[in-house]
Amino acid sequence: MNTQPEALLYNFNDPEQLRQIRRYLNRQKVKTRIVTAPEFLHPLGYLFEIPGFHPSSQFNLGSNFSDEMIVLKDFSSAQMDGFLAFFRENQIPPVALKAMLTPVTQHWSSVQLHDELSREHTLMHKK
Repeated sequence: MNTQPEALLYNFNDPEQLRQIRRYLNRQKVKTRIVTAPEFLHPLGYLFEIPGFHPSSQFNLGSNFSDEMIVLKDFSSAQMDGFLAFFRENQIPPVALKAMLTPVTQHWSSVQLHDELSREHTLMHKK
């Protein structure tokens, strides 16, 4: 079974920030994929190339989001700590919407995950 860590990156519009993140992930031997709006309805399992997952047959007619988002797969806790420390040490603004792939979320589309993470983020930061 392939347990190489992987990362999906969404909507990173700052080229320097994206370059730094990709360079870090590459040095850590993390397979990285930039996900674009036309792919937002595919199941995350398909985007991570997990056997048995297929692309969505729906066309994306406006189910988009512009927030930065990161989805990680097969990261150990030490790898996760290192990734978060990399952001702090390099003064890279934190990405509010990030998640680890789970048996449940692998069936979700990027839009579904984005909406759930946005709801959770809003609830956690209410004053």
